[in-house]
Amino acid sequence: MTRILSIFLIAALAGCSGGGSNIEAIYTINALESVPSSRGTTAQLLVPEPRALESLSSSRIPVKPTASTLSYYPAVALEDSAPKVIQRVLLDTFQNTGRVKAVGLPGQSLLINYQVVTEVRAFQAETFGVDVARVELTAKILNDSNGRVVADRIFVTVVPMSGDSAGSAADGLNRASQALAADVVAWTLATI
Repeated sequence: MTRILSIFLIAALAGCSGGGSNIEAIYTINALESVPSSRGTTAQLLVPEPRALESLSSSRIPVKPTASTLSYYPAVALEDSAPKVIQRVLLDTFQNTGRVKAVGLPGQSLLINYQVVTEVRAFQAETFGVDVARVELTAKILNDSNGRVVADRIFVTVVPMSGDSAGSAADGLNRASQALAADVVAWTLATI
């Protein structure tokens, strides 16, 4: 009996991790191509991968059908884990302003002046009440030479979705991520 329960538990965990499901669609989250900015900087910036709870560190697209329940849309995924996707959107948004001397990722051998350190607090569709996509991030600007936090802020972007579907959720998360990244970049450039 214990052996049967163990096999059932292993199979259930494999299904939760996506091991038993076929991915039918992979959705992309992209930065805005044109990001107006009145400020620029000669500083070199580092954008580390955001920290996130395990439930948000997945390539699966999360949905909250109630205020206290998190699930995932079946058979769809993002092109990478949510923290890596957000990191790429932030990096691309900084670059797309044309107002930053250099911005890079860890391991790119830049002489860094500031790090934009983030943590994902929410990255999900919410279908209780009104259908919305929510992206929430904490951001700290860290002086790389002395480790001091120059500024910190919480960013929240909520956009309406056209319904409770994976496609609507992906579109909503794309728009919310773009708006949030533009806000983080504007705040960073105004602060340093």
